[in-house]
Order: sequence, then C-alpha cells, then structure tokens
Amino acid sequence: MFDPVQVTRELIAFNSISANSNAPVSDYLQDQLDRLGFMVERITYQDDNGVEKVNLVGRKGEGQGGLALLGHSDTVPVDGWETDPFTAEIRDNRIYGRGSCDMKGALATMLAAGGSFEASDLAAPIYLVFTADEEVGCWGAAEVSDRSELLADSGLRYGIICEPTRMEVVRAHKGAVFMRGETKGRAAHSSTGRGVNAHLAMIPFLSEMKAIHDELRSDPRHLNDEFDPPFSDWNIGVNDGGIALNMTAPKSICTVYYRPMPGQDQEALLDRTRQAAERSGVELTIQKIGDPFSTDPDSDLVRTALRITGTQQAHTVPYGTDGLVFGRKMELILLGPGDISQAHTVDEWMDLDQFDLAIDAYKAMIRTFCV
Repeated sequence: MFDPVQVTRELIAFNSISANSNAPVSDYLQDQLDRLGFMVERITYQDDNGVEKVNLVGRKGEGQGGLALLGHSDTVPVDGWETDPFTAEIRDNRIYGRGSCDMKGALATMLAAGGSFEASDLAAPIYLVFTADEEVGCWGAAEVSDRSELLADSGLRYGIICEPTRMEVVRAHKGAVFMRGETKGRAAHSSTGRGVNAHLAMIPFLSEMKAIHDELRSDPRHLNDEFDPPFSDWNIGVNDGGIALNMTAPKSICTVYYRPMPGQDQEALLDRTRQAAERSGVELTIQKIGDPFSTDPDSDLVRTALRITGTQQAHTVPYGTDGLVFGRKMELILLGPGDISQAHTVDEWMDLDQFDLAIDAYKAMIRTFCV
C-alpha cells in the first residue's frame, strides 16, 4: 500500500538542494512511477556548473488531452538548521524536514493520486512531471517544455502546479526577468588620481533604474489590484566586490529582478533599460526566466477546482513557479498542500492533514479530466 507520509520521509532524506545533482532523488521517483504503472521519460542535462540534472515525465493512459500534475524535486539550501534537515521528524501532527512543504510532500500526494487509477479506467492520460532547478530559474521546466516527447503533440490543455497553497486555488502569478549591468574602471589608490571609478558610469544608469522602480509603484498604468502587492517588483542590487574605501572601483555591477504582471508592457520597460545602459556605457544582459501566467476565472479548470475544494474564489500570488514556463503550453492553476509561509524556512514543516486533502482533490480533478 502506498504511504504518502513515508514516501515524503524518504524523499526528504535526499539532499537535493539545487547546487547538487537531483539524480538520486529522481532515481527514487522513477522507481515509484514504474511501480505505479506509468510510462517514464527521463530528460537530463548539465547545469552551468557541469552538474547532472534530471527531469521525469510520467504518463498513464492513452489518447489526447488529460491532466498534468507538476512539481519539482530540488530544494533551497539549509543554512541555519540546528537539526538534521534531511532526517524527517513527525511531531505535533506535522512533518518536519527540508522540502516537507516545498515540495516533497506534494510529490508524494501526486504519486498517490495518480497511482490510484488504472490505465484501463482512463479516457485521457494522467501526466506526472518532476523537474529540476525550479528554485534557481525553472531550468528543468524549460528542458521539459523544449524536449519532452511524451508531452509533444499530446493535446494537453490543463495542468496543476502542486506548490503549497493550503489547497486554495491560485489562477495567476507574476513573471520573472533578471537583468545584470556592468561597468569597468581601473583600480588605484584614490589619492593618486590615477584610477577610474567604475561607479561613476553606473550612477546615471542607477538613476533610471530607480525612476522605473518608483513609477511601477505609483503610476496607475502599471498597477493591478488583483495582486498583493499591486505593483511589480523591480528589485535593484549594487555590488563592487567589496573594495577598500580608499580605492577606485575597477568594476560596478547592478542587478535588477523584475516580476511583470499579466498585461503589463514588459518590452517598454526593458527598452528603457537598454537605452539607459547604452547612454551610460553599461554592459547589459537580460534573461527572461518566464512570463506571468493568468488563467480565466471562468475557465473549466478554475471552476472545477473551486467546486472540488469547496472554495469560492481563485487567488493570485506575487511569486513565481514552474508556471513561468509551463504557462506557455497549457492552462494552469496552483493547488497544493502546505503553507507557502513555510517554504525556504529553517525547520520547515507541513501539517499531516494536508496529505489527504491534496490526494482527494487531485483524484477528483483526475476523474473530471481523465476518466
């Protein structure tokens, strides 16, 4: 008999922080998929540090359409833990350990729900998708989106990102764009007058970045009251490598993390950034991790999830998930066990009653869209 709590304990035991290979935990998940009767596709790649990463796509059933349950097997680091973060503990009706909430508990509920159906019962397939590197840029989701043969031409329209929402329906979240600007100078003792301070070229660029930051928070054209907060994050970072106070900076780096909202004119803001960089002599790179996704509140997917969970309204959230990538391919909702406030925390935990709530909801969604 499949025990989702025990499976979660075993998943937590794998140190799958994003800097490490997730191949061992993926081997375990693949074994579970095999046992539960899924056809499995394994999609591997090497990250920028040459570390092997593994994504899994499991399919049960034949035909077009169906439903995908989507999750990730990597976790954030474990700095600050005083107990062993990879040894699960159960106390006070909670399971503790890194990934218990985000999102190894959810992976176990996905397996439990998908494994409860026989292929012969299905009119359309169930897909279970486990990705790598969600926590550092959704790189695994991008590999799956580009390379999966099981998902290609599948007619798949509906997906559930099983991230923690306390089983409340989320129909939209913001996008993610990363920008990095750099100027170069020449290091010297500041008293000699022979150095070139890289910050001097960066200052006018920073001024424009602050202007955009302030505009996003105040101009009604950019605001969206469906989100809390109703403005886009334009988070500015500055770094010169920690030089001494009496040195001219040989390098100045500005980073901007931008979270666009649905319907926002991203390109206009990115063009302003490019123009400011060109005027100031800043070397600029822009990396779009993914666009926001927004599913119509009257869609079959949202209305069915509200009915099944017994809730009245679908919500939006300000953070991002693999929906940044999969939202290009299918209609999505976020719906998962656990509380997002526990994600990335020391002594992370998930309430045990969330397991049955999630499994029952996923089973009902599968019955609606696959049986």
